Amino acid sequence: MRILALSDEESAIAYDATIRERFHDIDLVVGCGDLPARYLEYVVTQLNVPLVFVPGNHDPDDIQVPGGQAIDGRIMKVRGIWVAGLGGSRRYKSQGRHQYREGEMRMRMSRMLPRLLFNARARGKGLHLFVTHSPPFGVHDAVDLPHVGFASFHTLLRLIRPTLMLHGHSHANRNLEVTETRLYGTRIINVYPYRVIELGDRS
Repeated sequence: MRILALSDEESAIAYDATIRERFHDIDLVVGCGDLPARYLEYVVTQLNVPLVFVPGNHDPDDIQVPGGQAIDGRIMKVRGIWVAGLGGSRRYKSQGRHQYREGEMRMRMSRMLPRLLFNARARGKGLHLFVTHSPPFGVHDAVDLPHVGFASFHTLLRLIRPTLMLHGHSHANRNLEVTETRLYGTRIINVYPYRVIELGDRS
């Protein structure tokens, strides 16, 4: 499965007349947050494939994308793979729905664990794709509060071991900074501003 993942910035691919030709072999579009709904809608309309997305800390409280599936706090099967998502960033101001303290994100994640563990026992794989806006603590994150990752993600990665985790939020220069890491057997990728990724092992 080939995934087009996007986050944090409207890149040149959005309104390029050759988008259909350039990304003709994409099976799934993934939005990792902080992207206008009209941008995601345009991309998915052009490519005519499923879209799943989570909100970022700068997204509207009630963000909706026509033709897309919001997976924030949800687990679902899309094109034969199990997908789950947790949007938002660390809370750094009083207002804003998509911001969480560490304990709040841990609670959100803990609500997903029973079903993911059931999937792992019943089907041999609890989760293929984990989609977030923020990275795990200590992986592709920064020291300033808005960009510190969530430690609670380590628990999910350690227990469930998804094949792939995609996140945004960290505006990394790919030539200078690490944007791909393997942790607890999971391949973790910072997709900013967009990446094409092959999801190989679905077992």
